[in-house]
Amino acid sequence: MEKYRQFADGGTGANPFVPPWSHYKPSVLMRLVKVVLVPVAVVRLMLFAMALIWLAATEAVCTPLRIVPPLRRPVHYILTMGGCGLALFALGIWHTASSNSIADHRRLKLAPPKTSTLFSFNAGSGCLVLANMQGLTDVLYLGMKLCPVFVFPAVDGTPIACSLLGALRRAGARRGALAPQQPKSLQQIAEEARSSWSGPVVVFPEGARTNGTAVLAWKSSTFKGLESFEKPEGTALVSIMYSKRWAYTPHHTVGTAFKHVAWLCYQPFHSVNSVWLPSSDVATAIKGKSLEESTDFLRTVLVRMIPNAVEVALGAEKMQEFMAFWETSQRKGYAKTSAPTGKAKKQS
Repeated sequence: MEKYRQFADGGTGANPFVPPWSHYKPSVLMRLVKVVLVPVAVVRLMLFAMALIWLAATEAVCTPLRIVPPLRRPVHYILTMGGCGLALFALGIWHTASSNSIADHRRLKLAPPKTSTLFSFNAGSGCLVLANMQGLTDVLYLGMKLCPVFVFPAVDGTPIACSLLGALRRAGARRGALAPQQPKSLQQIAEEARSSWSGPVVVFPEGARTNGTAVLAWKSSTFKGLESFEKPEGTALVSIMYSKRWAYTPHHTVGTAFKHVAWLCYQPFHSVNSVWLPSSDVATAIKGKSLEESTDFLRTVLVRMIPNAVEVALGAEKMQEFMAFWETSQRKGYAKTSAPTGKAKKQS
């Protein structure tokens, strides 16, 4: 859209923030269906609230089990998988076994893997998993698949480790977090996850949500202190894609987290697909490259794992500017549409 051109990438022209549903025009049939979906949305919201309570209870139950990591890990994984699955069901996010696929090395322009990988999401504790970011459904989906430690970059790029509930708050936040007083590097976070059996470490390097058409720039400070992407347990990549039908989609680039959840519950359904690049393939691809070269290369590979996506030079801070501009534009739009009505009343 012309009025949002200032938030588009100068090199590619792509705008990673304009919601996919901004041009959606519902048919007469869909308008009738919306009336039926009102009670369904209420039930879904209740189910989503139950899922959050389940996940909070899971954290409470598993926290004392940290003293016995081999026992805590399977209990935490099973309970988290159930809670995240219920939350995704409540939001209308449909996923099947066939929606997960192993990356095609030919499409990614990588050398053929030496060994074939049969299963996706095969990352062990301490393995870094770099992912694109579109909303809190990413956290729920990866929480169900991996039960990991989550990492979000602060405003300056410093990595911040979060539990699943903390990750949900961060994924729905309107502003970036400030750097902690005692920061830890990705290397330290990954080593702690490995030693405590806390699962893989999912990193959202963009630090902001997009509409799925691009991958934002990564800050070098996010990877500061990391010796290599091959240590301590390697690095995998995962791309997540959502369907873009209906009057609202899982891409959360405008509005509050509550509105986002409410509107998702009000839609019929959405599908999610993921592409997984195992750590063994990543290790082969970045062999002999420096950390800086590997970072740039992995970002390029992640873009190739998302159909029709591009690399943009825009950073996370641009999303906050876009959200403020969007809300101002919406208010002005409502004011303009209501002005003639008010004037007509005065004339009458």
